[in-house]
Amino acid sequence: MTDPDVLTEVPAALKRLAKYVVRGFYGIEHALALDILIRNPCVKEEDMLELLKFDRKQLRAVLNTLKGDKFIKCRMRVETAPDGKTTRHNYYFINYRLLVNVVKYKLDHMRRRIETDERDSTNRASFKCPICFSTFTDLEANQLFDPRTGTFRCTFCETEVEEDESAMPKKDARTLVARFNEQIEPIYALLRETEDVNLAYEILEPEPTEIPALKQSKERAAGTGSGAAAGLAGGHHREAWTTKGPSYEDLYTQNVVISMEDQEDLNRSASEGKPARERPIWLRESTVQGAYDPDEIKDG
Repeated sequence: MTDPDVLTEVPAALKRLAKYVVRGFYGIEHALALDILIRNPCVKEEDMLELLKFDRKQLRAVLNTLKGDKFIKCRMRVETAPDGKTTRHNYYFINYRLLVNVVKYKLDHMRRRIETDERDSTNRASFKCPICFSTFTDLEANQLFDPRTGTFRCTFCETEVEEDESAMPKKDARTLVARFNEQIEPIYALLRETEDVNLAYEILEPEPTEIPALKQSKERAAGTGSGAAAGLAGGHHREAWTTKGPSYEDLYTQNVVISMEDQEDLNRSASEGKPARERPIWLRESTVQGAYDPDEIKDG
C-alpha cells in the first residue's frame, strides 16, 4: 500500500522550475532537450536525435553539459535485436529531487560569490604612490599621514599619495544582492512551493517509454513499406514518378529499321527533280599556273 503523501505524478511546479532554470542559465539547445525530458519520463538518445534533428555530436555535448550539472541522469541498457545482435543505448531522464537540491546549491553559491566579491573589493588598496607605485589600504592611512604637512605621504619615497579610483567598488554590495534576489524571486517561489513534495520511486527513476509521435510515424512507415512490397510481389507495380521517364526496360528496347535497298537507287531517287550543277573549275582543270603544259597532256 502506497503512502498517501507520495505523489505518482510530477507536479506542474516542478516542471516550471526546470523550465525556468534551463531557460535562464542555458542556451536554446539545452532548453529544447530538457523540454523533451519534461514531457516524456525516460527517452532514448536515438529518439531525441530524431525529434530534435540535431547532429549527434551536438546533442551529446548538450546532454553531457546537463548531466555534468546534475540536471539530468543517464541510464545505459543492453538490448537484443531480432537478428541476435546486442547493442547499447543511453536513456536520459530527470530526477526531480536531485534537480531541486542542485538548484538550491547553485543559487546559494551564486549569492555567496556576489557577496564575497563585493566584500573583497572594499578591502582593496585605496591609495597609490605616483612615483614608486606602492599601494596602501584604508587601514594603513594612519601610517601615511604626515602631521607637519597634513597630507598622506608614501612610507618609502615620502611622495604624496593619490587616491586609487580603479580600486574603488563599482557598485554597492547591498545593491547587487538585492537585484539578484529580485531577479531570482520566481525560482525561489517555486522552490518554496515544492519544498515538501515527495515523489514515488518510479517517478524519480522512470523506466524507458516510447514517444507516441515517433511510434505512430514508425508504424506508418512500416505499413507503407509492407504495402509497397505486397504490390511489387502481386504484379506489375510502378511508382507514379517512374512514368515521367524511361524505365530500365525501355533502355534496352530499341526499334532499329534496316533497309536493304541499293544505295545507288537511294541516291538516284534523291537526285531526281533537281537540276544538274556545274562541276567546279578546280575539279575540271588545275588552277595552279605552270603545273603542267597543255601540249604534254595532248601528247600523253
